[in-house]
Amino acid sequence: MRWGDMHAGLDFACPVGTPIYAPADGVVIQGKDRAQGSVNGFGSWIWLDCQESVGKDFIFGHVHHPGILVKAGDRVRAGQQIGVSGNEGRTTGPHVHAEVYGSPGKLGGKHQDPALYFAGATAPGGAKPPPSTGGSSMGTIFGVDVSYFQDGMSLKRAASEGIQFAIIRTTDGTFKDRCYRSHLDDAEGAGLVTAAYHYLRNPSEGTSIAQQVAASLSVMGDAKRPIWLDCENARGLSVEHIKEFKRRFNDAGVHVPGIYTYVPWWEGKVIGGEPDIDQHGLGHVWGAAYGTNPTGAPKSIYPGDNHRQWSYPLGNKKPSMWQFGSNATVAGFEVDINAFKGTKDQVRDLFYDTKAAKPSAPPSTKPKESTVSVNYAHLGLEQLAGSGHKDGEPTFTGWRIDDLITKGRENLRRYGSATVPQMLAIAHEQTFRAIIAEGKQS
Repeated sequence: MRWGDMHAGLDFACPVGTPIYAPADGVVIQGKDRAQGSVNGFGSWIWLDCQESVGKDFIFGHVHHPGILVKAGDRVRAGQQIGVSGNEGRTTGPHVHAEVYGSPGKLGGKHQDPALYFAGATAPGGAKPPPSTGGSSMGTIFGVDVSYFQDGMSLKRAASEGIQFAIIRTTDGTFKDRCYRSHLDDAEGAGLVTAAYHYLRNPSEGTSIAQQVAASLSVMGDAKRPIWLDCENARGLSVEHIKEFKRRFNDAGVHVPGIYTYVPWWEGKVIGGEPDIDQHGLGHVWGAAYGTNPTGAPKSIYPGDNHRQWSYPLGNKKPSMWQFGSNATVAGFEVDINAFKGTKDQVRDLFYDTKAAKPSAPPSTKPKESTVSVNYAHLGLEQLAGSGHKDGEPTFTGWRIDDLITKGRENLRRYGSATVPQMLAIAHEQTFRAIIAEGKQS
């Protein structure tokens, strides 16, 4: 929120010409092709559709049109420079206005808090984030989820490489995974904590919920393990479908820790709208979001314990586990890779709904100073000191009285409010103008 203006984004104060980088892989909807000054309020903007990669649309407003580097239809990569900041449109000083929209995008999607996405952003310009060190993943363990696609993968070798848990597929609809038992025996023989997962199919695809659950139970046989409900099929599911799956597994004596899903699916594919996880008793969230999805050893590609995805809620609930990639190199295979912020005993408690792990002190919730908070400070200073800068430092020359009065009156007409400097300028206009006149005469 700006002083006096309630709007759907964040303002980043910065000198004209500051580079703007794509926050994720996507496609340009509008950019250089849109005529300068034609975007209401913003003058010029850059609009990115990143639904496929992160389930978001991004808007960057008040940009410098001659500095826009992309046009409609261009594909961009995360970290690629797409333009520069400006001072176009209705603005009280140089800055970039950023907005974020969930699925299906700016047209039909809901505004989302940009701070959740931009906080802790890595270095721009396409630079690869530095590999995680012990400090960035201290107390975090890694696990794999496997199916017959990983037939032949040694989970004993995976354990020797630091993997501590494995989640094994039983079924996709009524299709039975032939490797459930072999993977389970291998994993438990290596000392990994184990659970199962079932890929939920909409009954409209041809198999009932009862048939799917029966198939999964048949695969497990006498080796029943807690089972996650994998919610990602193209047909979508209603929350009542998901609850019936959970109830039928529970009735068969199989604990359901929660649901697996990815952001655009849960926000856009649940029939009837995004449901509240706790309100419907769905348990924990195991969320998938890959970002740039690099290849490498789990710890080297893990984005870190302070990554924004750990704070991104689905159904008003933050994830207990995060599937942060699908290209991790483990035991010679490229696999889905998952992080859990806790110990091996604690992930066992998560899967089995037990309380065996010794309680540990909760991690500090004090946020690190982020780019967002720094820019808030800059914007606050600019409101008081004016937009003048020299060599990166404010000149404290203040605002032109005409600019403050014009913008303040416009805000009052549109919103019924204005910033503190604007209100002072309007209230004491005659006094300020008299002082200015005296200065010109002296």
